[in-house]
Amino acid sequence: MTEEPAEHGPDRRQELDVLTRIVQEELAAAGLPVVPRERPVGAAGALVSVDLPDLHGVLVEWRPHALLVDGAQEAWGDDPHREGAETPEFSRLLSQVGTAMSEAMQKILTAAGLEVTGSGNEYTPAELLVTRRLAPSAWQARRTARARSRHESMRLAWNARHSADDS
Repeated sequence: MTEEPAEHGPDRRQELDVLTRIVQEELAAAGLPVVPRERPVGAAGALVSVDLPDLHGVLVEWRPHALLVDGAQEAWGDDPHREGAETPEFSRLLSQVGTAMSEAMQKILTAAGLEVTGSGNEYTPAELLVTRRLAPSAWQARRTARARSRHESMRLAWNARHSADDS
């Protein structure tokens, strides 16, 4: 069993699990595919996970489709010394796709009221770190308000019905 860093309380993992769900919902609401938690082979889209073991936030990175990844791996396998033109083309394409999707996801998540920065991971430079929710997004705030309103209407109706039964 791993220990949590001293700067985080015992509820930090649960808070980050909730934040993970929020990030996934926001990206899906914007129309982006989100890779399921099970991470099936070949799945493409936003990969969202808790920053383990550090628990600094939620990590978000883009996973390109297997067509692109497989093509790049085949090109690299056919040219192990990276002497041909195809290998740099795949490297550039993968890098630019990662950068473009990272920028798009950062804009989406920031607009949705989340605090987002780069993760600082030198091995995945386009990876994002979501640290907290600053405000609910417009669609979530509206959905929550509608649910509360419906609940209140049902409560009032139930109370009215039971007070009439008591009379």
